[in-house]
Amino acid sequence: MKKFLLVFFSIFLSANLFAQYRVTIEAFVLDKNTNQPIPYVNIGFVEKSIGTVSNEEGKFTLIYHDNTIGGKELLQFSALGYKTLKVRASKLAHFLTNTDKIFLEPSPEILDEIIITDETRRHSRVGILSKNDTFMGYWKDKIALGGEIAAKIKIKKRKTKLLDIKFNIVENLSDSLKIRVNVYKYERRFPRTNISKTNIFHTITKKKGIETIDLKKYNIIVDNDIVVGLELVEVYGDSIGFAVSASKYSGTSFIRYISQDKWMRYAQIGMNFNLLVSYPTDSKKDISIARELPKKITLYWDTSLSLKNRKLIKEFELLTRYLKKLKTAKVEVIKFNNRVSKAQIFQIEKGKSKALLEYLKNTSYDGTSDYKDILKGNNFNAEIILLFTDGKTVFSQLEPEIYVPVFAINSLYDANDLQLQKTAFYADGHYINLNTTSVQLGLNYMLKEVEDKVVYANNSNRLYKGDVKGKVFSVSEAIHGATIRVQNTFIEAQSDINGFFDIDAKQGDTLVVNFLGMQEKKVEVPRSKNIYILMKPDGELLKEVILTGGSKKNESIETGYGKRNKDAIGFSVRTITSKDIKPHYNTLADVIRGQFAGIQVVGLDPNFPKFIIRGSGSFNNVAYAVFDIDGMIYTENPPYIDPQNIETITILKSLAATNRYGTLGGGGVIKIMTKLITGSKEKTNVDTALVKGNDYIENNVQLIGSLDKTPSYLRQLDSATTYNNALAVYSKHKKQRNVWSVPYYFDVSNYFMKWDRDFAFTILSNIASVAFNNPKALKALAYKFEELGKYNYAKSIYERIAVLRPNDEQSYRDLALIYKTTGDYKNAMLLYKQMLTNTIKGVDIKGLLKPIESELKQLLALHRSKVNYNDLPADFLKANFKYDLRIVFDWNDPSTEFEIQFVNPQRKYYTWSHTQFENKDRLLDEINYGYNTEEYIIDNANSGEWIINIKSFSKEDLLNPTFLKYTVFKNYGLANETKEVKVIKLYQQKQKVTLDKFFYK
Repeated sequence: MKKFLLVFFSIFLSANLFAQYRVTIEAFVLDKNTNQPIPYVNIGFVEKSIGTVSNEEGKFTLIYHDNTIGGKELLQFSALGYKTLKVRASKLAHFLTNTDKIFLEPSPEILDEIIITDETRRHSRVGILSKNDTFMGYWKDKIALGGEIAAKIKIKKRKTKLLDIKFNIVENLSDSLKIRVNVYKYERRFPRTNISKTNIFHTITKKKGIETIDLKKYNIIVDNDIVVGLELVEVYGDSIGFAVSASKYSGTSFIRYISQDKWMRYAQIGMNFNLLVSYPTDSKKDISIARELPKKITLYWDTSLSLKNRKLIKEFELLTRYLKKLKTAKVEVIKFNNRVSKAQIFQIEKGKSKALLEYLKNTSYDGTSDYKDILKGNNFNAEIILLFTDGKTVFSQLEPEIYVPVFAINSLYDANDLQLQKTAFYADGHYINLNTTSVQLGLNYMLKEVEDKVVYANNSNRLYKGDVKGKVFSVSEAIHGATIRVQNTFIEAQSDINGFFDIDAKQGDTLVVNFLGMQEKKVEVPRSKNIYILMKPDGELLKEVILTGGSKKNESIETGYGKRNKDAIGFSVRTITSKDIKPHYNTLADVIRGQFAGIQVVGLDPNFPKFIIRGSGSFNNVAYAVFDIDGMIYTENPPYIDPQNIETITILKSLAATNRYGTLGGGGVIKIMTKLITGSKEKTNVDTALVKGNDYIENNVQLIGSLDKTPSYLRQLDSATTYNNALAVYSKHKKQRNVWSVPYYFDVSNYFMKWDRDFAFTILSNIASVAFNNPKALKALAYKFEELGKYNYAKSIYERIAVLRPNDEQSYRDLALIYKTTGDYKNAMLLYKQMLTNTIKGVDIKGLLKPIESELKQLLALHRSKVNYNDLPADFLKANFKYDLRIVFDWNDPSTEFEIQFVNPQRKYYTWSHTQFENKDRLLDEINYGYNTEEYIIDNANSGEWIINIKSFSKEDLLNPTFLKYTVFKNYGLANETKEVKVIKLYQQKQKVTLDKFFYK
């Protein structure tokens, strides 16, 4: 029977009909000399993922489609003890015409002579035996015949004999499996020649647990590193589902999915194979194999700002001594930070490297490392890679993709040691940490294959903790959320729920401690490096006097700072609550006269009186009190209020009220909270506030930025007439100061946009280097990236902030939002669901529920087909979601005090206060739970011009001050939605300025 079958199989593409043929080969593999079948022969097209294994009778079936295999591909037959047979695909039809038999020619192996001696041998186990089931190697289909799971095994002694192999079966759904154990030479970072002298077959029936295969009788003796593989050759039963355990960072493993397929290398995941071995007792020293000296080298030199203080002498000494050993070599040098410079080629003759070293010495350090294009290609055909870097970045991480030995070299303490070690390990290089390793030892690692036995912590995102420890507390309790920073640096820490902190600082450093409502405190680090910091209340706040009615002990009262227990306030307070308002009071005047002494009620109409608070105004210039009712300001008489609907009344005297209400509060303020507001936690949106009664009459409010003073460094740059002149000024700046402020990097980056946008971005990215562990500065940088439209860079920054602030709800909202912006809708949806259901461990989602709900609804409105929404509440699935206008404010420090004023087209205003005087509960809530976002919706409102004004009240550290991100969405949730992002220097707006004007229709 003819066994070369062409089975017609057709598909339609475009408008044409193409014939695609499925080729089925059914045949037997036989011994050429004996005509006996050869079982378990590996058969397949080389590195094409099309293959199989013959069964016990030598029979096999191989199926493929002719569009996947051209005429030049090789069908290969290989078996131990036989010469490998290769047949071109173009010759297959002729080769199999009128026959179903394929003959392999025996190739007898010359067996090693076994001499029995009284040699004493030691036994040990090598490799890993772990029951970990997080990572696995597996077969999942019968088509995987010839597929192989393999692991590199380090051989430390010469004449090492393999005695057995153990591995952990995680799962076995088959009746039983037959496997073959293969032992390969490890050469050029891959399994190469199979050194087994005979087939090592083993049948697995165990469903789970440790499996042991005896290897003693096979007499496998090795001197160098090997790769041991488990190959699937037969499946008994109808199904297959088999997996063995593996471990991350435990070694190097290899997978090929089918017979004769290409090996896939996994340098950071090791199969948990454990071998019992023996070796002669006189083998005292570990094997030390000399590396082949390269003729071509690629040298990557990190020029980011974090490398500025590298130990250049030690790095140069190592490089110089290595090149002297090579004598002759060609070196490609590539400098990089967030950009990759053009390669420079240096010819090394007689080991002399002066020109190369001068080129490296003449390096300007700037920007932040970005490894996205590092170790991704090897057009130079380098035989080794020298990577000089600290491994730290907030952008693309080190992920090598070339199988060339990498020597990662670092001389800085503050480095990502684990990532550098993993990078070197990926292709059999070595991590040379010149902080802990001598130059001589480092040179030895480069010249010889020496196992890296150093264990580094998982520090890819670690916070570098210093020796200074302390506690922040007040007279009554520990302070949670206090900010502790080393003066004139970006080194910063935050006290935990018990007031404790630790920080990178040294003796003599000055720590600056801040907390809302407390006086700033400066403390010098003592020799003991243990500090207890007592914070005192801000005396300015205690000057506020509130005239109140009677109150009871331990009663919660409205103070103007939010609700507080009377006994905890620290100054004399009496308050009016609904309990103090008599049933017969019909007007507001009745309440004031009956409860507050000294307040004059004037006016003829009892429903619309005017009030004069004692001590305000003069005989010739009477200043009347204004009203703050549920957050809305009324300069004239407010609308009628039923006294029985009043929850609290607070009288604010003029001096303190001026701080909050400006000139409007010159006559004092009557602050009223109604039961409507106190009974509901819903925020009042701008369009529903209606802003009645408060006329906007200010005419001298300037546009934001018009009052800003130009700093001296910008004036120096503005004097430059050419790009080179500007670069010279910038270079001078860098020499004047090691670390500049966040505003400096913002300003100078903006300046260089007109000359070179890429270089401007490099300057901006310096913030990620100098403030790698500072969430406030990083958040400002993320805002700026969003303003510039560099959303992927913003995503990297937000991911770093989530590492630094894992318990802040803001971290997860910002990540969800940036994932949505960058098109990662699945991860965005996952985070939104977790926040909505409050299921993120260690995080309490409280203050951001409204913006989260808006953003989730918008995600569903625009991208519903790309996410799983089946488990969402029905309210989120309603059609026709949209907002005419959505305005979002984000700021990078929750303790910052500011006010935002909205003015509607009817020239009425509404003010939202983010101050401890007016809204202290909100600020404390932000600090405790970690959030800093507020949204406003304008929908179906009156058309016309809207104005948004802003004013800041905080005293700021100008090294790392507060920025505000202002985002305006139009047609939010619709296909024609637009977005505009502005980043505002909030700290500069000490005078009220106009942030934005827009026309709503």
